[in-house]
Amino acid sequence: MAVLGIESKKADAEKARKFLAENSLLLHGYAAAKTEVSISFATQKITPKMLAKLKKIANSAKVVKKNFKKTDFAPRTIKDALKGKLTPREMKFAPSSFDLLGDVAIIEVADELEGKEKILGQALLKVNTSVESVYLKTGAHAGVFRNEPVKFVTGKKKKFATYREHGCVFHITLGEVFFSPRLSTERIRIAKEIAAGEKIAALFAGVGPFPIIFAKNSRMSAAVAIELNPVAVEDMKENIKLNHVEGRVVAVLGDVKALAAEYEGQFDRVVMPLPKGGETFLEAAIRYAKPEGGIVHFYQFVPRENPFDVPFGQIRLACERTGRKFEIIFRRKVRDFAPDIIQVVVDFRVWA
Repeated sequence: MAVLGIESKKADAEKARKFLAENSLLLHGYAAAKTEVSISFATQKITPKMLAKLKKIANSAKVVKKNFKKTDFAPRTIKDALKGKLTPREMKFAPSSFDLLGDVAIIEVADELEGKEKILGQALLKVNTSVESVYLKTGAHAGVFRNEPVKFVTGKKKKFATYREHGCVFHITLGEVFFSPRLSTERIRIAKEIAAGEKIAALFAGVGPFPIIFAKNSRMSAAVAIELNPVAVEDMKENIKLNHVEGRVVAVLGDVKALAAEYEGQFDRVVMPLPKGGETFLEAAIRYAKPEGGIVHFYQFVPRENPFDVPFGQIRLACERTGRKFEIIFRRKVRDFAPDIIQVVVDFRVWA
């Protein structure tokens, strides 16, 4: 018997599923229907108003009527799928969130669940039908290249992930580069602030998400994207081509401090989304900014209590050492990182 459902392109499927789940619209007991280009979910009746809200976050979503296969059990969350597979004590440490790079999920597992990675991965695949591969994050950003080491857990083994954000597509080499989908809001926030003709320095550019999203969502003139990791630079060059921003975004393999003298005073805006230790590069970043009022976007991990005391002090010291005046023009909490640690961003303007 045919039932109502929502069909969307694969790129939108996880966003559509999450919206449907959060609004109690999924019809449980039915498996998702997949084709080579789309995924459909059985749903309750959806009002035109609710469909309009869905299409704002998953533009390809549309109402369909089709025969969905019935399932014996359709878990709504990872913890639902883990019932009976973990002890009550282990369930307390089960992850409830993960990073999603297209159809690749990257999970972190508590020490208390060591050896249970495959069980967790299979539960995630059961709940999230748009996910094809699950990888385990095996360490923090490691070494001078800021690699994010991962290990294959279950599903389809892949070397690359394809991730989409704000109208852009990114090729990402798994385990050999740093990439955070959690800075998506920051990338589009800054893009909206960029004035026509601005020249941008994207430091620690990785595979190019900041400068490429800027190029596709602003009227900037050009961006120089500097990255030390050669694998990330090759990914970034491919992403520049994939997004047709050749000539506007230039990928540069090199060290941010070493190149500061070459690019000194050339940029209207400097972005430095280093995962950790950005304060050691603040003086170099300031040198990239135009002396008549360049803007620097500085990210930092800080204690939850009085979070801006530390970055304000670091900015003040760096400006004193470079002989620049400054003013703070924006600050905000970006995301939670640990129980007592958060990530913040501080935007400040510098001038001679």
